[in-house]
Amino acid sequence: MTSAAPARTWRCGPDAFRRAVEELRRAGGTIAGGDSEGTLSAATPLGLVKGTYRFDGEELTVTITDKPAMLPVDLVWSRMDQICGSPVTRA
Repeated sequence: MTSAAPARTWRCGPDAFRRAVEELRRAGGTIAGGDSEGTLSAATPLGLVKGTYRFDGEELTVTITDKPAMLPVDLVWSRMDQICGSPVTRA
């Protein structure tokens, strides 16, 4: 069973955005889209996490559209917090 999560936004410059993309790819995740918006997915031991992103050069907004029900969304968000810092909005 899967579930979605509300969006979360970080103040995130271009360097932090590139770092987030690189980390996701290094971990075996995928990104489809460009520098301003697209989709993403990442495998976890509990299953696949899917989402969308929007980046305007100053803020990165990620929406989890599908995730394993047993995977706490806080785990996903805490990893993003490590990369991008404190979020502007919390889900």
